[in-house]
Amino acid sequence: MQLTRVETRPAPGRPGGVRLVGEIAYGDGRREDLWYEVDESLAGSLSTSGNPWLAALLPLAATLGEPLSLCLPVDSLLLRGADEIGSIWRGWYPWLSAVAIDAPAAEERPPSTRTGAFFSGGVDSFHTILRRLQEPTLRPEELVFVRGFDLRLSRDAALRARRDRIRRIADSLGLGLAEIATNVKETRVAEADWNDLSHGAILASCGLALEGRYGVLLIASTFDYGHLHPIGSHPLTDPLLSTSATRVVHDGAAYSRCLKVEYLAGSEVALANLHVCWESGGDENCGDCEKCLRTMLMLELAGALDRASTFSVRRLDLDRVARILLRRERSYDTYYREISRWALRNGRLDVHRAIETSHRSSRIRRKAVDLAQSWKQKRVLWRAARRLRNWAVQGRPA
Repeated sequence: MQLTRVETRPAPGRPGGVRLVGEIAYGDGRREDLWYEVDESLAGSLSTSGNPWLAALLPLAATLGEPLSLCLPVDSLLLRGADEIGSIWRGWYPWLSAVAIDAPAAEERPPSTRTGAFFSGGVDSFHTILRRLQEPTLRPEELVFVRGFDLRLSRDAALRARRDRIRRIADSLGLGLAEIATNVKETRVAEADWNDLSHGAILASCGLALEGRYGVLLIASTFDYGHLHPIGSHPLTDPLLSTSATRVVHDGAAYSRCLKVEYLAGSEVALANLHVCWESGGDENCGDCEKCLRTMLMLELAGALDRASTFSVRRLDLDRVARILLRRERSYDTYYREISRWALRNGRLDVHRAIETSHRSSRIRRKAVDLAQSWKQKRVLWRAARRLRNWAVQGRPA
């Protein structure tokens, strides 16, 4: 796999937009462009090194088992970090390959003093922003909003609504906003597993595409130290994506998700703008998917659900909670066991019972989903497979 050329060009169809475009050539002969797009006011901060490209392409190179050659120089600290990340990944996922990296060495550049924090409007990134604004170190000056991750670039109306919301949040907190779009999830780079392997590296690549702007980049933690497991953004791997001039910080792993939500319950800005749902396909929370229900449970226990205006449903349906399908046992151990304990401390036996019902039924329903999948390809059984899967997912007859 090679980064064969990089150029900066006007963004098509967007007056005032600038793209940093890299051509990627793969071992099978295919080529494609990977790009990062910013407003022209940020163009002076765009990278002239191979740093963002190394961060973006490393997960795919490890997945495909291809060496990685870059036509631009790479920071020596990042090169060492990439080698260490590869060792960690192979310890987690033995089927991945070691990646031989060929790139000229970059000269060190003076760091910027600006701190940026990646921000999606979810629990983790809101917690990082609000907590860091109250602390003396690593206070962010800017939110970094990436377009092209959970919402496809073609969804113009939804993206505009999300961008406008995040701009209002930045203004209300007295922070700047840097917006960067990328087509990374529309390229072969998306073949590397997003959840388990690549999303921390891709986030870092977006920040390093503006490496002339940032001395520190904050990536909000997904899990706390008590529930760490292999995942694409991790306190072991994210800091290894740092360069000599831009420090990447994995922030917030000292706090569980319940503690984060309890903290956000004291912020009207967070409650008026919290966005956690990937199912709706827009800027709203559907209020019915597992992630929405999980967040609503925590808001209920924090005494804040009735003030969380981005959820159209302000009253918790515990029958629906009892039917949540926990697709993996780890989901219970990571999130719901803690929520259940919180409910017991608050005397909410109704919430505790609903969660335990979901946990018990999910053990059976996960097996039903697997069975339905095995039936799906059988001509006689495909209708039964659909009904079985619908029952397993919904927790009641279809």
